[in-house]
Amino acid sequence: MLKMLLIFFKIIIAIINISDARAQNSHGFGYFDASIETKSNHTNTSFTPKNSEFALEKPVNPKSYIVGPGDVLGINVKTIEKMFFSAIVGPAGDLLIPGVGSVQISGLSLDSSIIYIKDRILRTFKNAVIDVSLVGLKSFKVSLFGAVNEPGFITVQAFTRLDEALSLAGGLHVDADENNLLIKSKDSDSNFVDIKDYLLNGNIDQNPILNQGDRIQAFFNSSDKLGQTISLTLKRIPIFVSGFVNTPGPFKYFPGYNVGDYIGFAGGISEIGSSNKIFLIRKNKKIKTNDLEIVLPGDQIFIPEGTFSVIFGKNSFLQNLTALFSIISTYTIISDRVVSN
Repeated sequence: MLKMLLIFFKIIIAIINISDARAQNSHGFGYFDASIETKSNHTNTSFTPKNSEFALEKPVNPKSYIVGPGDVLGINVKTIEKMFFSAIVGPAGDLLIPGVGSVQISGLSLDSSIIYIKDRILRTFKNAVIDVSLVGLKSFKVSLFGAVNEPGFITVQAFTRLDEALSLAGGLHVDADENNLLIKSKDSDSNFVDIKDYLLNGNIDQNPILNQGDRIQAFFNSSDKLGQTISLTLKRIPIFVSGFVNTPGPFKYFPGYNVGDYIGFAGGISEIGSSNKIFLIRKNKKIKTNDLEIVLPGDQIFIPEGTFSVIFGKNSFLQNLTALFSIISTYTIISDRVVSN
């Protein structure tokens, strides 16, 4: 009888240990708060707000602002008749003024452009009173490449800063060096900036305004760049996370992210899932992997049911313990009767 009770207590201790492991597994490995949106539906949309709604940090300086294709100028001419019209600087840098003709102003400062436009109009309308104002800002493309999530060209507006451009490119790669970003101008001038200094200390010099023709290069932090570079791709195939996770489904592919990252996107492993068995399906082959495996476009991640759940199902610990106690009690009673007989 004493031997049976000893076995019974050992079984209870084993079940308690398994139950504790199960509780820790509930929100342990790779868990992200599922109430926060983790699926990225980011698309590389152009940053082109309406001209009447653009927001600026401060007024435009006419002496330093360079006019270019896409800028919109409002022109008011007072002669015998009053004329007002808006004209956009064309792709070739020329401005077509109704009744006057075309003027080339691309590359000039706003101050110089206004003077040039007035002189050109006065040739046609003598003694006219002329007002010229900038009423719309140009948009242009800049190139981002290297350790960014979506390298390529993005469209920005005049006075867009580096941090906004990086956001439009899907943000920096998980292994990017935030302290060392290179901006190359169209004149081949190079400028290294530390975007982390801006984020931590508000140093605006480390978050410069971008200009037309700029190229931004982000560098990888790790010395092993080969694998990270190979994972950069234009493929837009989602990563499917299925099985016993809290929020299964397709997720956007991010170069260099590993299995653990995507399990986190899926809300972590559920309480009945297994953190010891993680499967990766790649090119129709199912392989056992771990959370550090780098995910490639088209991969699928599957989390199977945990051993505890397979054995005991969804019953509570108390239910399992009661059932086990009943079995042992019945066995003990039967054994005692057999012995007594």
